[in-house]
Parts: sequence; C-alpha cells; structure tokens
Amino acid sequence: MSSFYKLNIKEVRRETKDAVSVLFNVPLEFQDFYRFVAGKYLNIKLNLDGNEIRRAYSICSAPESNELRIAIKSVKDGAFSPFANSQLKVGDTLEVGTPEGKFTIEPDASRSKNYLAFAAGSGITPVMSIIQTVLVHEPKSTFVLVYGNKTPEETIFYGALHDLQLKYVGR
Repeated sequence: MSSFYKLNIKEVRRETKDAVSVLFNVPLEFQDFYRFVAGKYLNIKLNLDGNEIRRAYSICSAPESNELRIAIKSVKDGAFSPFANSQLKVGDTLEVGTPEGKFTIEPDASRSKNYLAFAAGSGITPVMSIIQTVLVHEPKSTFVLVYGNKTPEETIFYGALHDLQLKYVGR
C-alpha cells in the first residue's frame, strides 16, 4: 500500500484532444519516495464534489528522465479523468501515492533481446516508460511496438514515439 504526499503540478501537456500528461514537481525531501522502475504506476487521491476519489495511472516517463509524469485519458462519465483533462493546471496540488506495480522491467546493458509489446489507446503509458528504458539501457536490444488507435490525432505520444524511432533507427 502506498503512502500519499502532496505534490504540485509542474506541467499539464495536451497529448490528444482527450488526453493530457501531468508532470509533478517532486520536492527534494520526497525524491527517494518517488524513485521508480519502468512500468510502475501511481495512485492519485483527491476530494471532488465532497467525495474521495482514488485512481491509478501508469508512469509514462522513463526513470532516467528525472521526471514523474502520468497520462490521463478522459473517459465518458469518469469520476476523475474529465476533471483532469479540463481543469487541472500548473500549480494545482494532488495527493500522489508512491510508485507501485509489478509490470516492470529492470534493464541490463549486457542483454541482447528482442522485445515486443502490444498496446491500444491509453494502454501505451506503462509501455512508453519501458520502451524508453530498454532503448537507453540495453544498446544490443530491439523493441517492436504494435499500437492500435483510431487516428494519428488520437494517438497518445505519437510525436514522442516517432522521435524514438528516428533516434534508435533499426532498434
């Protein structure tokens, strides 16, 4: 079970018309609590209209980026995601649980593996962290991603994935 700490939002980036990524400012005194490996998630806790809401969102940043970023896709009739997509802004404070989860990878520079991932829509968020980690830390490994979306405009991290493809040609 995670512990919760109040973190300020450093950036809210519009990823698609229905999804944002949220970058948290992690104060120095909390940085050890928020160290993570690729594939972990965070629980978010807040009071909305008098009700406590808890939701889990995968970390989409890579551990070596020194960023703690999640992506939130708006879900029709959702309790938190529509609010996050329309009202969260820089400077807002959320209660953020420490990283959790077992869908993780710890890279090994001596590995020479061929990785394959299947993702659709917002399911890309933990995979995004894993892809970046493998490409940076396992120079002899390759990564194939099969990622389904309705349109390029609705593809979360479309530009970032394209940039990774160009940076790591052939891998």
